[in-house]
Amino acid sequence: MYWLTAQNLYVWRLILLSVFRKREALLHHYVPDFLPHRQEELERLKKWFEPVLSEKVNMKVHIYGPMGTGKTVLCNRLGRYLMDEAERRGVNLKFININLAYTPKPYYVMSSLMEKVVGNPGLGLGPEEMLINIVEKICSEDMKLVVALDEVDTYIMEKRDPKILYMLPRVHELDQRAAGRISLIYISRSLKWLDRLDEATLDTLGRTAAVKLEKYGPEEIEDILNYRVEEAFKPAAVPPEIVEFTAQISYRCGGMRYALELLLGAGMIADSEGSSTVKADYIRIVHAGIPKGANGAIYPDELSIHKQMLLKAIMDGLRSGGGPYLTFEEAYDLYTVECESQDKDAEDKETIQSYLQDLKSEGYILLKRREGEVLIGMEYPFDRLYEDLERAMREALRRP
Repeated sequence: MYWLTAQNLYVWRLILLSVFRKREALLHHYVPDFLPHRQEELERLKKWFEPVLSEKVNMKVHIYGPMGTGKTVLCNRLGRYLMDEAERRGVNLKFININLAYTPKPYYVMSSLMEKVVGNPGLGLGPEEMLINIVEKICSEDMKLVVALDEVDTYIMEKRDPKILYMLPRVHELDQRAAGRISLIYISRSLKWLDRLDEATLDTLGRTAAVKLEKYGPEEIEDILNYRVEEAFKPAAVPPEIVEFTAQISYRCGGMRYALELLLGAGMIADSEGSSTVKADYIRIVHAGIPKGANGAIYPDELSIHKQMLLKAIMDGLRSGGGPYLTFEEAYDLYTVECESQDKDAEDKETIQSYLQDLKSEGYILLKRREGEVLIGMEYPFDRLYEDLERAMREALRRP
């Protein structure tokens, strides 16, 4: 006989009284069945990839647009469709999404791909040897791959080795049986990264179709939120005016990811307060607590590890110095110390100068010149940002 303990009763009480019914539907990496205001793009991608399912051909596609426009969720929804449709048709197909922002070298990209295809990360092998193993696996098992290279612009703009972009489209040169077996999706905020590639790599990319995603308007954010609210919350837990309020705030501060974060946090406050509904004050509390920069919400987990270390060095310097600005030399010295503490090789000064421009454009820092000297400051309090940054760095450093 099953007896309810006090702890079990407490857990059941939390479940029964919670405003949530499927909390994970508010996580930014969740892939819903339906994509409001992205169904047209999804249907277009399905048509483009139909020959991948029915014939021995591959496809190369760009999906690009500003942050918060649904690039990754659109790509992953396509991947799920392709996997389901392949299974229905008896086609052996894998969809794999690799975030290049967390892979500093081709070795790590290929190791991640090999682990997902072959079942082991290929420790001790070089990228070329790993690719040979991958090709042998897909040929011997009559397998097709659709590989999404997420944040490819970050990878290239930070001057990382572009060899991976040259190797993957040319697998047929290793084994003719591999022709048409690997399709590629390049996900980026813009197509400017293509300007950094040499002619040989550009030629390898060849003709590539493209889907551009525009920024969501407030009404579109509201539509998407209504769909997610229906999935995530119990009926009547989030009144329509709260959805509209959340959409208006989020449009100015960071788009869909920000909106989902507001609702998730507000729902958790409702549970802790014993409220059956999400209230405007709960949205305001979460809104006030999310780190912001000049352009709205900022998410340090989306930065590369070197940008994270640079940002941490800047905040450490501003904290210890107490003044409004650091010089470039001071920031660079602190950055190199941070690299040493994390057992990472520091980037050169020219690269760090480009990272500073990126951090400025993304709203993290202020830059100014005084008597020919570059000064670095921050506009907003950064205690919460510092905590989020440290957590993001720990997660990034745990990755291979």
